[in-house]
Parts: sequence; structure tokens; C-alpha cells
Amino acid sequence: MPQKITKEMSSHLIKFVRKVDVSFNPFDMRTRSARELLRQVNSERLLRSNPKLKVNANIQATSSAPAVKFTFVDGTDATFDSREYLASEMLTDVWRKTMKMDDDFELEGKNVDDM
Repeated sequence: MPQKITKEMSSHLIKFVRKVDVSFNPFDMRTRSARELLRQVNSERLLRSNPKLKVNANIQATSSAPAVKFTFVDGTDATFDSREYLASEMLTDVWRKTMKMDDDFELEGKNVDDM
């Protein structure tokens, strides 16, 4: 069973995310998970936890596949073709990656707030 991510944990882990780019056509039903993820990362709680977080919505008028791209404080990216994922699955992958970063930062004596 996967680990439950609490509100307190996600409020801390979002600090490891610098930017979220969500591209989708609002009239395409394949974009449901991209729109839901955009709604979740645009929540007041997460934006208040990480004021440096940039959330960009790229509304397209083409039939391009919906895409979500997370950019992290260490310069790495995670890109998802959101047709193949639920919003919760994308966030679970991001939280796993940020938990690893949090552990690495702690071992190296770094602080995410200094980044």
C-alpha cells in the first residue's frame, strides 16, 4: 500500500518544486487529469507554502496531447503525458521524487528554503 501524503507533508514537499507547466486544450476530454492537477497545484495552501512556485497554464487550441512538466530546485524535470495518468498518480510520482530530494538535502546539510 502506498504511503499516504498528508497536508503537512505536501506543504513541505512542494518547496522542492520550482515550476509547473500544464498544457492542454480545454475542450478535449483527454485533458481531465491535466486540468485536475492544475487545480490542485494552484491551491492556496500549496502556493502559500512555496511562494517561489510558478504555475503556468498553457491553453492550446490544437489537438496536441495534454502535458504536465514539473521543474525541481535541483534543475531536474519530470514530464507526464497526462492522457496516461490520473492527477493523483502524477502527484504521487512528484511526491516520491521530492521525498528523495528531501532526504538527500538532509544528508548533505542543505536547506530547501535557501535554494
